[in-house]
Amino acid sequence: MEIQTFEYIIKQKNEGSVIRNKVLAILGYVFVFFTLALLIINLFAPLLHIPFLLIDLALCAMIAFISWRFLCVEFEIVIGGGELTLTKLYGKSIRKRMTSIPIDSLSEVGIYDDEAYEKLCAASLKKNYIAGSSMSAPVIYYALFDEDKDRCVLYFEIDERGLKKMRTENPGAFRKGNIK
Repeated sequence: MEIQTFEYIIKQKNEGSVIRNKVLAILGYVFVFFTLALLIINLFAPLLHIPFLLIDLALCAMIAFISWRFLCVEFEIVIGGGELTLTKLYGKSIRKRMTSIPIDSLSEVGIYDDEAYEKLCAASLKKNYIAGSSMSAPVIYYALFDEDKDRCVLYFEIDERGLKKMRTENPGAFRKGNIK
């Protein structure tokens, strides 16, 4: 039985710039809270401190609630109807479509290894799409394609079922000896 549509979700790992952004966000929340608290203490009478400090706390909690979701990213890969569609999910509630690529337009698909790294560095690529947990994940695949007359590359993680679905739609794109 052939798979009609394939969906795969990859959660971004907490490493590198992701950790840095989360730490900076937390420091920002604390800074906003204490700055507003000092302003409240200096501007209002002592009897009004507690209500305004509670408003300050609620405001900072609301800012954290709204902005934190943009630091929790997942990538969704959907293969179906001859298309490979990439979507970025923020906090599991906000969806942003990154791109949609016709699978038959992929010129090369392979495992991202040292040989592929050298080849991609030599190529003049205009856009890089990353849909994986991390570039240091155990197995990262790459796909070369053209988008609006620009040469692009997609780095992604996917399981065997997704690769099989892609291979049935464009067997000529798969790099020989690189993918089983």
